[in-house]
Amino acid sequence: MASAFAMLFFTLFADSGPVNSILVGIGILSKPYKFMSHVWSVRGLVAMMNFLMWFGNTTILLMAGMMGIDTSLFEAAEVDGATSTQIFFRITLPLLRPILVYVMVTSLIGGLQMFDVPQILTNGSGDPVRTSMTLIMYLNKHLYSKNYGMAGALSVILLIITGILSMIIFKATAQKEVK
Repeated sequence: MASAFAMLFFTLFADSGPVNSILVGIGILSKPYKFMSHVWSVRGLVAMMNFLMWFGNTTILLMAGMMGIDTSLFEAAEVDGATSTQIFFRITLPLLRPILVYVMVTSLIGGLQMFDVPQILTNGSGDPVRTSMTLIMYLNKHLYSKNYGMAGALSVILLIITGILSMIIFKATAQKEVK
């Protein structure tokens, strides 16, 4: 799916693609904008594509977590005079914490292992000026050039980075002990 999505965006935002045709046709641009030649437009497209691809999955997970919270807790809090902000921060958020941690860690891992979208969108180069090249794309280049030592070292670095960032997420979302 990601490959097809990346090809779609590559076609839509090409120099002679439909997006440029529409923008020139309605007079917003005087000449076609080279989306694939500017750092922030390529990064923005990669970010937007990943957001669109994973928004539904994240929403389903968070909705499932919300549906698992007993409604009597909300009713009891309202009877006790809690405001909607207090209900959110003292009931909803603490009970959603395990789902939020799962979503954040899996999103982090997915972001660190991103390969297919920027690979297809930039024809494997990570251009412009390799600013959209991910660590996995860099690792893949070393594998194809048969530089297995560097590829192995990059894999270990990726493991360490993932572990450190995951621990930061766990520490940041750890529940404080109530005394």
